[in-house]
Amino acid sequence: MAANPAVITCTKDTWVKVATGILSGIVYRLSTSPERYVQTIRLTGQAAPTTMADAAEVFTNGDKAASVSSDAAVDVYVMACGAAGSVRVDL
Repeated sequence: MAANPAVITCTKDTWVKVATGILSGIVYRLSTSPERYVQTIRLTGQAAPTTMADAAEVFTNGDKAASVSSDAAVDVYVMACGAAGSVRVDL
């Protein structure tokens, strides 16, 4: 059974870890204040991202959700660009 969803506040222009050690999940956009959101993943235990080098834009074209799926446990990071925002994470 999945855990209860978590609402995560995303600080403006900062990588925020929204999930740890997952194989799959869904991230939902709650706040529309940021001009855009980007996300990246890291294998669990590796260093957090410090640049936008491998960032992928999410919630484009009116999408309100982004799925995450991996064969190995990963940590998921989200950045709210231009303003603080929030996401809901269902694992």
